[in-house]
Amino acid sequence: MKKTIIATLITLSASAFAQTDQEIAKNLFEQLKQKSFMQAPQNLYVGGPPHGPVRAVVEGNINGQRTIVKFNYGGPSITPEKVAKDPKKWLKALTVMQKRPDYDPAHKDWFWAKYKPNGELFVKNSITRAGKDKGCIACHQAASGNDLVFTHNAKVNAEISIVN
Repeated sequence: MKKTIIATLITLSASAFAQTDQEIAKNLFEQLKQKSFMQAPQNLYVGGPPHGPVRAVVEGNINGQRTIVKFNYGGPSITPEKVAKDPKKWLKALTVMQKRPDYDPAHKDWFWAKYKPNGELFVKNSITRAGKDKGCIACHQAASGNDLVFTHNAKVNAEISIVN
């Protein structure tokens, strides 16, 4: 009985200090700026939905956690050349996946977030796009390699930029 009460108190204490998905997402966006993900050189390439007609991928580690950022560019008659001249004008969203130990073992422990260029989280159908995002997971389950990460094929996609 005593062990059960102690175990319950420890569990309750741990959950009281656990961050919400929105708090994780807010902290993650700040860390992206501090780690220079936002200023990393980008290899632009043409893509399609849901990430936009032009995009770039930047990858690195934040506190030892693998972090992948996809810059999603869009607009009328968008081209990689137009984006290269004025990326801020064309940036529509940033989609991020970060590997977080024990976060979501059923989905390879990825945390997902979709941000507006100013760092505000997207909300769709009253659902904030942060955490165990069903849309992201459903799409990324088609990725080869059993890790929900699409292989960057140089014939189709540009090489990713690495942030150290």
